[in-house]
Amino acid sequence: MLSLLALAGCTDAASSKSTATGAATAAAVDCDRIAGNGRTFYESNPTYTDPQDDGGDWSSTAPETQGMDSTKLRTGLTKLGNNASLLSALVIRHDRLVAERYYDGGGAQRSNNVHSVSKSVLQALVHIAVEKGDIRSLDDPVADYLPEYFSEASPDKKTITIRHMLTMRSGLDWTEDSTESRVEKTSNWVRSILGRELVSAPGTTYNYSSGNTHVVSAVLQKTTGMSTCQFAHQYLFGPMGITAEHWGRDPQGVFSGGYNVYLTPREMAKFGLLYLHDGKWGGRQLVPRGAVRAAQARTTEVDDVFAYSEGWWTQTISERSTYFAWGFGGQFVYVIPSTDVVLVTSEDTSDNSINKEINPREFIRDYLLPAITGPGA
Repeated sequence: MLSLLALAGCTDAASSKSTATGAATAAAVDCDRIAGNGRTFYESNPTYTDPQDDGGDWSSTAPETQGMDSTKLRTGLTKLGNNASLLSALVIRHDRLVAERYYDGGGAQRSNNVHSVSKSVLQALVHIAVEKGDIRSLDDPVADYLPEYFSEASPDKKTITIRHMLTMRSGLDWTEDSTESRVEKTSNWVRSILGRELVSAPGTTYNYSSGNTHVVSAVLQKTTGMSTCQFAHQYLFGPMGITAEHWGRDPQGVFSGGYNVYLTPREMAKFGLLYLHDGKWGGRQLVPRGAVRAAQARTTEVDDVFAYSEGWWTQTISERSTYFAWGFGGQFVYVIPSTDVVLVTSEDTSDNSINKEINPREFIRDYLLPAITGPGA
């Protein structure tokens, strides 16, 4: 059933309440309790239930009140639902949740692995750490913060920076969805990742690697004196009223950097809105503006369609610039600034036999953008 809701948390009074509630939430989160067991790099993708009913944060509105055609949206959402693994699709315009549909067991309180959407979250956390002074600069060498892993490293490897890691230009040998199985057999995953051969000069060659972002998580924990999970809930999730139901962790206690974070679709939507609003939530600058600008940068042209920045992807659809968080198996948070729109989808990745990743570009091009009738159309 299609629910037509509005995000009430954008008013000043509601935002103040949300911030206070978020601070209490952050203090109450037991990261040890929600942590993974450190046995496997990737997990079996179970489903968790968010015990917090966030219905009070939302109120009803119709797409037409935000300059959108409900018939076009409904048609597109129904077509999306032909995918057997789709769990949710949410459309937000002008800070209002104008369309929310759940499929095949999905629900507002169903928390699933958002996979590499977590890399976009990590990007926000690192920029917050720079703003706080915990990390001096993204251009600092990783070796400055984790010297114990570089005692026998080559001079070139010692030049790998945090930015190189975030933009997938570390130069370290890595084959995504393959190298992880070798890393997880070791007792120290960060040492194993940084021990990989340097196959290109740092900063020169794009190569997607969840190993890179896991090292960034290790840097974050070392510099802040907090786990990545704790830091996220205190400085990002908590103020937004978000609580992860689960977060992976390696044998050394480093929380997964860029994978194995579990959120609900509405929590993903809040994260998209944060970036749509230039890093502000409830009038408070949670994420530095520079992080939002960096997310939209076309740092690497991956192919004719996609470009990669810092944990985010960019793409032009019907002459509209979009940037988005992209997680394995159909987890998407699309931000379309020119139309004031956020699109969120989630899919079930617990059963590879049914999972087939959707193509949000087709929905955006054929249904979402044509549904816009008001300003920004």
